Amino acid sequence: MDGDIKPEYIRENIPAFEIPAYSGTRYEDRVPDTLDLAERARLGAHCMTSITDPLADHEIFFYVDLHRNPAVMVHDFNDWCRNVEGMYEALPLMRLVSGSDENSHVDQVWMEGLLKSIGPDGLVYYPLGGTAWARLRPSWQAPIWRADGTTSDVQDKSVSQITNPNLWPRAMAAMMIYHLRDRNPMWNETIERMIQGMSELFSDQGDYGYFPAGGFELNARFLKNTNVNMQARQVTPTGYLALDGGNGRMIQGLAQYYRLSGFEPARRLAKKIANFMRFHTDTFDEKGCFRFSAGEKLTAEHCVNYSRANGGNPTLEEIQALRLGGHFHSHGIVVIGLLEYATAINDKELLEWCKSSYEWMRAQGNSLTGFFPEIVALQYPSCEGCAVADMVGLAAKLSSAGVGDYWDDLDRWVRNQFAEMQLTDGQWIPALADTMPRKQVEFNETADGVETRNVGGFAGWASGNEWTLGGGIMHCCTGSATRSIYYAWENILHASDDELRVNLLLNRASNGADVYSFIPYEGRVSVKIKQPFGKVLLRVPEWVESGSIAVVGKINAKPQQLRWEGRYVNIGAVKPGDMIDVSFPIATRTVTETVGTIRLTMEVRGNTVISVSPRGKIGPLYDRTHYKASAVPWRTVQRYVADKEISW
Repeated sequence: MDGDIKPEYIRENIPAFEIPAYSGTRYEDRVPDTLDLAERARLGAHCMTSITDPLADHEIFFYVDLHRNPAVMVHDFNDWCRNVEGMYEALPLMRLVSGSDENSHVDQVWMEGLLKSIGPDGLVYYPLGGTAWARLRPSWQAPIWRADGTTSDVQDKSVSQITNPNLWPRAMAAMMIYHLRDRNPMWNETIERMIQGMSELFSDQGDYGYFPAGGFELNARFLKNTNVNMQARQVTPTGYLALDGGNGRMIQGLAQYYRLSGFEPARRLAKKIANFMRFHTDTFDEKGCFRFSAGEKLTAEHCVNYSRANGGNPTLEEIQALRLGGHFHSHGIVVIGLLEYATAINDKELLEWCKSSYEWMRAQGNSLTGFFPEIVALQYPSCEGCAVADMVGLAAKLSSAGVGDYWDDLDRWVRNQFAEMQLTDGQWIPALADTMPRKQVEFNETADGVETRNVGGFAGWASGNEWTLGGGIMHCCTGSATRSIYYAWENILHASDDELRVNLLLNRASNGADVYSFIPYEGRVSVKIKQPFGKVLLRVPEWVESGSIAVVGKINAKPQQLRWEGRYVNIGAVKPGDMIDVSFPIATRTVTETVGTIRLTMEVRGNTVISVSPRGKIGPLYDRTHYKASAVPWRTVQRYVADKEISW
């Protein structure tokens, strides 16, 4: 590609703004060389800003094809996923966690591009003009509604700007984060104008409503307030159209804004969409189990895994009648939105529904490793990064809200499949490419630095023991998973005025205390206290029996009498400068389970898988022989603590 390529935004004149520096405390520290989500956040920020194209307003290369020679990053229609799956939102979160300022110029360009994409109706529009790849491999199969009431499609060159509910909620979320950081009223004003624009496009059906299937030009007209088809084009989105069309994704953004601002139109709209998704789309049953969408055919080879979740041995016909299953992430992201909404308004019934849905979702994968299939189907081979990210987010948010106790789920999954699906070393990628026949690099592709620029990204199609079964990376997974890094990191500990509660035994720096995790080398965690607390509660891992006398606590090397409170031990009152140390048994066991389609024998130390057999070949997962040592190695790091954290 030669010369700059300029997306043709819907407007060029935007309000002036500056992104404030990420202020905080930085200090050198010696920490155990164990899983550190701040380091994973730094890698996430590296990936999101390195996969951009500086010649095209830093659009991302959405797709990465690793199974060809050379490996390439690819531009196409789906580059808009930097917004849909939340890179605009995730990038500032990753900087708040890690303090990384790598490629900080990208942040300004992205937010300027987002504002330039907002039309006079307040909605976000995707420009189809200005780049030669914007119409390649379109993922919207539904119609584009036009201003004259007719419909067209993405390939129509007269269609230059399109919007869709997928584009709105994560844009709102990004602006919320920027407003929380700089308090510029422009962000909230833009969000509220966006919600007004949504309401004008919304088909209100009383206690529920929806955005029609498809995309929209500016001032689009369609048959509102009707459930009929127009020239065989579905107006009311049901099944997969309701999931993929963006209605369900809207709930989280609206609920977040209502929680932060109390803006009543956001709550009303969220409620109607929530009712629509639960009761009018045929995508969930009454317990929150996924339903296969209309048009998705079930076969003996590709059927739902009903028996594992519910027992019994139903016939294919019985399973087909139940229609349980479907695309994991398209359903999972809706459940996250419903949970966010239920938490914001304290809807106890909906919270229990979300809990029920989560527990069904958990049964569809491997709960030890955190492998969750791209498609909920019997013996589905690949795990999508978005699916694991959804489960990490749900486990964190349900537990934090007190709806259920899923901290151990979260601990297992973050340590295993979630951590392994993040690319931390891409040196195996050129060797894989060398096994493939040579192929020309096309106009919308680049082979420049694929193995280094994508470090920090998340796999699109991993198996139980290999990083990629085919393709490589869909960067929707990077957007989803980096958000979930924040969800997990934020919930490692909770500090109130008088209580410190440590939920996850992972490395973490904060204003109130720093956590040092020795797991899985040793059953031990230390906490350096920075402010006074009346009591410190520390959650003991699930493999240790509650009340065990083998759990030993010390403050400044002095033994303490521990009082058990459920799965937590109360260590007592502390003051700044105190060092807490808690130790407990940890052992290695051997487990054989089916993960996806592979029967794996796994060595597991505590909650951490330290080896698998058979070993994978392409980017092998769980190559962790170093974890077999009995003493933890140490490393020197620069820790960062933001002046103000964001509750997200």
